[in-house]
Amino acid sequence: MTEPGRNEAETIRLEKPGWRTRARMWLAGTTIQSRLARTFTLASLAPALVTAVVGVGMIRHGVYAQAQAQVNANLESAKDIYQSALDRLQDAIRIHATRMVIYGALSRGDPSGLAEEMDRIRRAERLDALTIVDADGRVFYRSLNPSGPRGEVTEDRVIRQALERLQPVAATMIVPPDVLLRNSPALAARAAIKIEPTPRARPGSQTEITAGLMLRASAPVTTPAGRMLGVLDGAILLNRNPDIVDAIRRTVFKEEEYEGRPTGTATIFENDVRVSTNVRGADGTRAIGTRASAEVADAVLSRGETWRGRAFVVQDWYLAAYAPIRDLGGATIGMLYVGVLEKPFMDSLWRSLLVFLGIAAGGVALVNLIAVRVAKRISAPIHELTVAARRIAEGEYARVAERSTDDEIGDLSRSFNTMTTELQAAHQALRESADQLERKVESRTAELRRMQAQLIQSEKMVAIGKLAAGVAHEINNPLTGVLTNSSLMLEDLPDGHPWREDLQTIVNETLRCRKIVKGLLDFSRQTKPQRTQLELNQLVEDVLALVRNQTVFRSIKITYDLDPRLPRVLADADQMRQVVLNIVLNAAEAMAQGGELRLSSSWDPARRTVDVAVSDTGPGMPDDVRARLFEPFFTTKRTGTGLGLSVAYGLVERHHGELLVDSARGRGTTFTIRLPIEGAPDDD
Repeated sequence: MTEPGRNEAETIRLEKPGWRTRARMWLAGTTIQSRLARTFTLASLAPALVTAVVGVGMIRHGVYAQAQAQVNANLESAKDIYQSALDRLQDAIRIHATRMVIYGALSRGDPSGLAEEMDRIRRAERLDALTIVDADGRVFYRSLNPSGPRGEVTEDRVIRQALERLQPVAATMIVPPDVLLRNSPALAARAAIKIEPTPRARPGSQTEITAGLMLRASAPVTTPAGRMLGVLDGAILLNRNPDIVDAIRRTVFKEEEYEGRPTGTATIFENDVRVSTNVRGADGTRAIGTRASAEVADAVLSRGETWRGRAFVVQDWYLAAYAPIRDLGGATIGMLYVGVLEKPFMDSLWRSLLVFLGIAAGGVALVNLIAVRVAKRISAPIHELTVAARRIAEGEYARVAERSTDDEIGDLSRSFNTMTTELQAAHQALRESADQLERKVESRTAELRRMQAQLIQSEKMVAIGKLAAGVAHEINNPLTGVLTNSSLMLEDLPDGHPWREDLQTIVNETLRCRKIVKGLLDFSRQTKPQRTQLELNQLVEDVLALVRNQTVFRSIKITYDLDPRLPRVLADADQMRQVVLNIVLNAAEAMAQGGELRLSSSWDPARRTVDVAVSDTGPGMPDDVRARLFEPFFTTKRTGTGLGLSVAYGLVERHHGELLVDSARGRGTTFTIRLPIEGAPDDD
């Protein structure tokens, strides 16, 4: 029997609770939907937070480790620049000690006529003091104070060693104020520095330093016959002299700035007091007279160690390194400092933290959204069945809301079937999406690793190239002096003279050094490619035609597999010819007992690139050799400079291409030159 006014076919409409009721139920966890959503959210939040914390910690450790490694390398470069300044001073004094006007005046015992020449030498070499001492250790002439007292200077260790050893001597020394005053009152005034109160410095009552930290060099003055006449001594005062620290900043740090402040700084200390620095104080001036921290001073000055770490320098935190400066007797008299501003690294770290937290928050929000939707889909049929069951328990035997069946069991069966089908479809879609995402991630990861390896190699080559250029220019000047003087001496010696063979050896070895220097300059020089439309097939054939008649190619079979449809590329013909020639010659030298040299070309229309491959059947290379293949001066041959492949790598990179190598022991080596067809715009 049915109730009055109710149709047997009437459908039960299930009323949904309001949003306030749903919110209270979600917070209280009284519904399946709220429990599922909350569980999914908490399950995703915990690993997201752990990942963010661990990720930021790893980034911080990696960034600081990399930065400290860079500071260590910067310190070594700074030490080289400092030593180069001392070497240049020694070479200059040694060369000027051979001048006739100097040994002539000592021979006569008459300093008249020296003033103009000594002043010219001092100005040309930018010296702060220039003195001639006779063989008895007495001052013969001072450039800045020629009329001053001429006492004995045998207590001066640099001059004494030059007199005793009869060879040039150079060192960093602390010169007392009375010695500075005898040379020039202005020199003594420049050396005097008021000590500024500095946080974290060692306690002390000294308020001023009056001694000067100087680069010193002495060279014996002899007659052409070899008779000892005296010593020429030159000195450069480092107090308030910014030349070396500014050279370090220009060479090592490229004068880069961050938020208006230099990212890299350098300092020379006399004991623990800054006497030459480009660290700025609060007023923007150089922080002359400030002191190093007690921790640094104890490690470097007291124990003679090199200190590395995080240091507060004047008004900022730096990642710093301090090395001891020692005098001629090995005593530590000062420090050489380089530091990199910490703030850029901290800002980068905070940005990374924000990115991680943003990713974590976005992931949690996405998971929560998905969880709510999934939980709703799961709980809705159950809610409907619950309401329907309650209605049935109340005696309302009617169809479930808008269901097409007349009985609850059929509707439940179809609901479960529908739910199963939908879950399977959703699972399949998620799995396919996950597989597709995983493939994309793997592909992108491989690409990023390749790009990272290429970037690391490029940055390493650029850094080595800049260092090579600096070293080459520093060597070239003294090398020219050696070559010129030795060549002139060789021309003056008669045939049969016992010195001719030694001088000829000096000339030959100097020429060989100059060839190495030229290779260094070729490696580091950023020559702009003169690009033209180039046929690589023809270029390869021209190179082989040029070298195939050489002795090394007589036992080598040469084969070609050149694509006749190869398009032209926009490249510098001479530079590409040099690249192919270097690779072909290396391949021939790898097959000293004979083999096959195969040259092939191909092009990729999709990537718009052209490949030229040079393959040999030599013994191949082990992994450690292949990893260092493009480093300058690295070679496995007994002769050669090791610059050929480094230069080739640089030329290809300037064409925005790639130089790839595939090699393993026992299966030969293949070099592939990959160039873009249209080329790429040159850097300014």
